[in-house]
Amino acid sequence: MNAAHLHLMFNHLPIVGLGFAILLNLFAVFGKSQEIKRLSCWFYILVALLSILSLLTGDSAGDIIRSYPGISNDAIESHENWGYIFFYGLLVNSLIAIVALWFFRKNEGLMKKLNIAMLIVAFMVAFLALQTGMTGGKIRHPEIEQGIFKKG
Repeated sequence: MNAAHLHLMFNHLPIVGLGFAILLNLFAVFGKSQEIKRLSCWFYILVALLSILSLLTGDSAGDIIRSYPGISNDAIESHENWGYIFFYGLLVNSLIAIVALWFFRKNEGLMKKLNIAMLIVAFMVAFLALQTGMTGGKIRHPEIEQGIFKKG
């Protein structure tokens, strides 16, 4: 197993994890359970921490894939740029989650507002996740760019 395997394995964690965090956050915003509100905050923090694994393996995976013929360096750079933007978006959302957990016992009204803020930011970050995943797929998956293969 090399860095490319690890990167492909780890890069799905923040993308799928963000989807689960958004679902939990929806339950938190529309439900009355304080435990679900706290759990959604912890899940956003966990997703941000897991994204570090993808970030740490990205450069080595890029070095490996660059050695293959026909791989576009522009595609790799685009994926890397979107990956960093996605990572920073996850960090922003996790910081809001940390603030929400801090105020959890002191101000329940503020906690609800912060849960709504996390949800809004999470939907924006989901767009970044989509762009990161799509640009990553374009590096080695021609079906994303070209669609169905048609024989000449």
